[in-house]
Amino acid sequence: MNTNIMEFHYHFHVLRHYFECHDILEDHWKAQDTYSKNDAIVSLILFSTACYHYRRDNLVGAHKTYKKALQIAENNHDFNHLGIEKMQFITIINTQIMRILDGQKYENIQLPLTISCLQALETTYADFEFNYSLDVSDYIKHHHLMRDRTEVIESRKHAYHIRHSKQ
Repeated sequence: MNTNIMEFHYHFHVLRHYFECHDILEDHWKAQDTYSKNDAIVSLILFSTACYHYRRDNLVGAHKTYKKALQIAENNHDFNHLGIEKMQFITIINTQIMRILDGQKYENIQLPLTISCLQALETTYADFEFNYSLDVSDYIKHHHLMRDRTEVIESRKHAYHIRHSKQ
């Protein structure tokens, strides 16, 4: 199984660092020779993003993002390379949408891993174990607010200067 996919599952199931999950998968996805916003992996990227929003009580963002993840998942056939059982994954997405609509609080999720993925994770990570604790650091829970954004800010400044120097 691909190292990035394994790292995603470790961050998702053990560390519960959903923002990092998004980054890991997005980097992997964009490193492919060809990629599309309709690829199966995008459904997992969106799903981890929705979990991030839901845990932070951004119900509107979570609902919208789960719906996008569902649409992509329903239109893809192959989730095995992602270590996911597709039909069970779709059921989980639908459940999350219903939980939000019913006003239920966020709870950690165990993705429906294929047997080969679970075995690979347990072999690769000695401490791989599903973490059901809702306790995470503020750094993980509010990562987009607390991370070092120096690189992003510098990139935006650079782009701004390039745009304005052409005028």
